[in-house]
Amino acid sequence: MSFLRFYVRSFHPQANFGASGLGYSGDNRGFSYSLSVTSRIYAVVRIDLVNQEISLEKVRSDPSSWLGGLFHQDYSHEGTQPTGSVSGQVDPYREDGDQSVQLLLSYRGQNFAMPMGNSETARELVYESSVPDLDVTCSLHLTIDRDDRKMSFALRMTGDGFPNAEAFIIDSADEPLMLATHRRVGSALAQLRGNRRIAMAVGIGEIECDDDKLVSALSPFVSIDYAEVTGGPIDVLQETGISPNNRADWNLMHTSKRDARGGWGRRYLGDNTPIFAPGRRASSMP
Repeated sequence: MSFLRFYVRSFHPQANFGASGLGYSGDNRGFSYSLSVTSRIYAVVRIDLVNQEISLEKVRSDPSSWLGGLFHQDYSHEGTQPTGSVSGQVDPYREDGDQSVQLLLSYRGQNFAMPMGNSETARELVYESSVPDLDVTCSLHLTIDRDDRKMSFALRMTGDGFPNAEAFIIDSADEPLMLATHRRVGSALAQLRGNRRIAMAVGIGEIECDDDKLVSALSPFVSIDYAEVTGGPIDVLQETGISPNNRADWNLMHTSKRDARGGWGRRYLGDNTPIFAPGRRASSMP
């Protein structure tokens, strides 16, 4: 069957959010396309190329804890779960021609690992107005040329800029392709207020595609992470020193060749200062 799944995930790379995030539990991991890792919020979109359908399969949060596990939240209560939406279109399927996919995915969620976090009354009266949302929006454009056996991809990610984020697709044979990765800017207390929609990441390229499955040969065009303190661009190709010409090296560039924790200060001091990073507007992205 000709289908793809599109994943977008927000996560904290360290064991906790540090003092500026009130010490809430993090995910303690790097950038990854593994489906067994945790995330603060993750979304899954199914793209059915034959039936021309885009569906939001899941928007969830993995469990969170606070004060050494004294307060725990598994987000099983409906009112605690993150929300999301997807829109777009898939052009008609042609076995011997081009097909384009355009979609826009957004999600948002709040941290309810706190006293009476499962109480609807407490959430409505206190937490929903005082706990900031985590917001991410991604636009994805795919064009499949079945004559030349190629698929072009272009992803743009915007949001609060905090915490880390990653986007990738997995084909019907369970083969992954990273699209973009973002290292957090600012800190939880200072960065999450408001639906900010600053530039976070861009990934553009072309990959060999056979029978709507990802193959190996890849041509990278753009890979930018807006992860400087001011929200300025970091060229991931230059940062990692990799010039990938295949999917394996492109994925490696985004995962093991990038330290998701950030620079020395963040790696060893953690997120202990309530820093605000204004970032670049989404309109300034490629």
